[in-house]
Amino acid sequence: MADTTNTGGAGNPAQSPNVIVYAACVIAGLAVGVLGTLAMNGGLGGGGSDPVVAEFNGKSVKGSEAFAPIKTRLFDLEDEVYRTKEQAVRDYVEQRLLEAEAKKNNMPVEALLDKEAGQVSDNVTDADIESFLSSKGLSLKDPRIRKDDVRDYLKYRKKFEKRQAYVARLEQSSNVKILLKEPASPKLNVATEGYPTWGNPKAPVTVVEFSDFQCPFCARAIPTLDRLKQEYGQDKIKIVFRPMPLPAHPRAMPSALASLCANEQGKFWEFHNMLFENQQKLEDADLKGYAKKLSLDEAKFASCYDSKKYEKDLEKSRQEAEQVGIQATPTFVINGVLLQGAQPFEKFKEKIDHAAKSR
Repeated sequence: MADTTNTGGAGNPAQSPNVIVYAACVIAGLAVGVLGTLAMNGGLGGGGSDPVVAEFNGKSVKGSEAFAPIKTRLFDLEDEVYRTKEQAVRDYVEQRLLEAEAKKNNMPVEALLDKEAGQVSDNVTDADIESFLSSKGLSLKDPRIRKDDVRDYLKYRKKFEKRQAYVARLEQSSNVKILLKEPASPKLNVATEGYPTWGNPKAPVTVVEFSDFQCPFCARAIPTLDRLKQEYGQDKIKIVFRPMPLPAHPRAMPSALASLCANEQGKFWEFHNMLFENQQKLEDADLKGYAKKLSLDEAKFASCYDSKKYEKDLEKSRQEAEQVGIQATPTFVINGVLLQGAQPFEKFKEKIDHAAKSR
C-alpha cells in the first residue's frame, strides 16, 4: 500500500471515459482469469468445498490447510477484482447518464459538465493550503513542495468534487443500483485478552486493530477510529489495539514496547495518541519524554522500556497475526470479519452495523 495523493492534478478530466472503462474491463478480465485458476485449484476455498491440492507419502493436503496462511491475500485479490469491476460498471453507467442528460439539453457532454460543475471559486487561501498539507503530514518547509502547485491542485479538487456531486444527483434521480456481489471476507479468530482496550468488555462488536506506530497509513486511520468512538460509544463497540511493528520501520518496535509500558500505568491511549502525532520523533529520548509529559512514574517506565519487558509478547502477537494471514498495517478484524487499510468511516460503519445485526 502506498500514498497515491497527487498534488499536481492527477486524474486528467480530458481523458475519455470510454478509455477508462475499457482499461478497467481489461484489468478486471485478467484478474478474473487469475482468480478463476486459483478457484479451480482450491485457492479461494469457496463453495463450501475443500479439494485435495497435493499428496505426499500417501497423505493428502487440502486447500484449507495449504492456503490458510495466505487467505487474507487471496481475499485481497478477490476484493481487487470486485473493486475494479465495480468502478468499470460505475464509469459505464455515469457516461450513459451524462450522454442522456447532454442529449436532453442539446449540448455535448463536456459543455454540460462545464455548465453544471465548471464554475468553481478560485479562492484558495494560504490557510486552506496549510490545512491540507498538515492533514497529509506535509509542510511548505519541504523544498519539494510549491505553494502554487498545491493551490492549483486544490482548485482542481474543488471542480472535481462539484462534478462528482452533480453525477451523484443524476444517479439518485435515475435510481442507479450496482448489483455486483461483494466478496465475503474470511472469518478470523484473533485473541484480544491482555491487549489495550477501549470500551465496555461486553460490547456486542469488537474492533481489533493491528497497527504500527511508524506506519503513515495507520496514522490516517486515527480520525476514523475517533469518530467511531464518538458515534457508537463504549457500550456498542470496543476497540482492541494489537501492536504489529513491521521490520521496515526501525522505531516501530521500540514504540510498541513503550506503549505497553505506558499501558501498565493506565495511560496507553494517551501515549498512543502522542506517538501517532509525532511519528518523526520516536527515538528513546522522545519516548521517555512522552512518559514524563503524561506524568507517568518515570523510573518504572524506564525500567520496563529498557528491559524490553514486552518483547516476547509482541513477537508472539506477530506470529499469531501471520498465522491467520495478517501481514500489513493497518488491518482491522470486526467480529471476525477482515477490513484492511485506512478505510473511510462509511466502510467501518457498514461492517460494524452488519456485525451488530448478525449477533
